[in-house]
Amino acid sequence: MPNEKLRCGELIKRIGDVFETNANKNLQENGITLSQMKMLVVLYHTADGSAMLKELEQHFGSSQATIAGIASRLERKGLVESYIDAADRRIKHVRLSEAGKQLCCRSKSSMEAGEAWLLAALEPQEQQELQRLLQKVYDHL
Repeated sequence: MPNEKLRCGELIKRIGDVFETNANKNLQENGITLSQMKMLVVLYHTADGSAMLKELEQHFGSSQATIAGIASRLERKGLVESYIDAADRRIKHVRLSEAGKQLCCRSKSSMEAGEAWLLAALEPQEQQELQRLLQKVYDHL
């Protein structure tokens, strides 16, 4: 239904689905998913390239099992390394490997292109306004 007026929540969901499908298709050549790439990018932007699994759970709002599964798959691919905290053996850390750092560097332009593709229908001022409004909604949650 091309002229169907959808509610904001449905629009955001559908846009997110299309964006995720497109991103996963582009990331497939690297053998990773968007969820995995998001974790790599978060680690890339930390001071030492590492984080506790608990921090990643909180950052993504995901369960321990989901985050541990993503980290485990990335470790099998050689993109991260996991280790136990020396002071508290109950705490597990994940650190970006050299291969993970290189993948993040190579993928930066692809991520920027994906964002540009998503916003191509908007003028630059509209893009800034959309970013501002979405951030405002997110911050309120």
